[in-house]
This record gives sequence, C-alpha cells and structure tokens, in this order.
Amino acid sequence: MAKNDELDAVLCDPRMTEKDFGDLYEVLGIEKGVPYSERRVFFNTEIRHAYGHTAVNLFREWHDPDYSEIVRETAKKLKLSVKETNTLEETEDKILVEIIELARDKIFKEQGEQAWKDIEKAVDEEITRLISSGKIPAQFADEFSKLRGAALIAALISGRLAGFALFIVANQIFFAISRWLGLGIGVALAGPIIGRTLAALLGPAGWILSAVLVAFDLGNTNWKKVIPTTVMIITLRRRFKFGDDGESGLTLA
Repeated sequence: MAKNDELDAVLCDPRMTEKDFGDLYEVLGIEKGVPYSERRVFFNTEIRHAYGHTAVNLFREWHDPDYSEIVRETAKKLKLSVKETNTLEETEDKILVEIIELARDKIFKEQGEQAWKDIEKAVDEEITRLISSGKIPAQFADEFSKLRGAALIAALISGRLAGFALFIVANQIFFAISRWLGLGIGVALAGPIIGRTLAALLGPAGWILSAVLVAFDLGNTNWKKVIPTTVMIITLRRRFKFGDDGESGLTLA
C-alpha cells in the first residue's frame, strides 16, 4: 500500500506549508530547491530510501517501502516494545513518547532535575491557560484538571494518554523545551507548534537525538535521517488530525 499510504498522504496534504517542507529539508540534511511539482516523489524517495538497503533501493519504486514498516522498525530501533496487535497510531505514539523521554533524560543529565521541573511548570501553566480560554474540549479539560504538573507528564510517559490528549501535552512539552533552549519561540506561539520547531530539535545538529544517533552509524539504514523524519511525519499527522482541520478548537500559530 506504499503509494497513497500515510506518508504519501502527508506529503500531498494541501495543509503542508513551505515551512513544513523546509523542516523536512532540515531533518534530512539536504539543500532546498526542489520544484513544488516534484516534491511528492522527491520526499517520498528520500525518506523511504534512507530506510531501505542501498543496493535494493536501485530497484525500488519511489513509494517503497511502506510507511508502516518504517514506523515499526523505527520503534524497534529505539528499543520499544511493539506488539503485532499494536495499530500504526499506537506505535507512532510510543515513538513520540520515547522522544520526550530522551529529552527529559538529556535535560536531567546536563542541567539537573530543577530544569525539568521548570519545563513541567511551563507545560502546566500553558495547559491551564488553554483550558481557561476554552481551547481544549470539555472532556479533555476535565481529565487535564485532575493531572497537574509532574503528574501530567508522568501520565504521558506511562502511556496513559493517547489521541488528542497525547497530542496537546506533547505539543506543549516541545514548546516548553524549545523556549528553554532559547530557540526564539515567543509566548504568542502558544498554539500547536508540533512539526514547526521540531526540526531544530531533531535535525542533523538537533539537540534531542544528538547523543542517541551516534550509535546508529552502522548498517544499511540511515537512522540519522530515518528517526528524525519519522518523528516529523508522526507529528505532522497529529497536527493535521487535531490542529489544522479545526477538530481541536485550537488556533495554530
């Protein structure tokens, strides 16, 4: 099903902006400049063939291998437990949570526990603001109101959040980390930023994966490209589902 699969659907989505494509250029570590009419085939090829065996790629179509295979193998590479019964979305969620855990561990190691507590506080304050302004649906607002600060992050990391709840909390964690790193994310950008600042955190010189990817040099798969781009596609899929299409009631920055 590779042609018209989830990856292909993202690349063809009319809500993809120039900034979104720019982020993909960045995490892939390649120069911009592909004509708009050629982007679908170009990015499909770059992402899928970074995962595939170099020799086999010579005989592959631009839409092979399937996105679901790439996601499952990415999860395994990150040493996540993936069952045959897990859906694609469940496996994507596991990857997204793992990236947040990697960020937390890196902050703990480099800056100490208080730095992470500051991020938890920032997330809690932003979630509270979104609830107060009515930008989070009531059923989720009630759930979030029972989980404050560290408890909210713990719920995400333990796998107790999914769907919209996971999206909004993960979004605010990346927002808080970006501001903590001084990436120029202002208070006005409090809406969904997933997919719009992650390139700086995940790319070739990215902060979150820099240490982890050192161990992934060997083998036929270019994990230094595959893992960041897979995370980018996951977050874009979540943004289109819960943000840009208006289902979440959030206003995109």
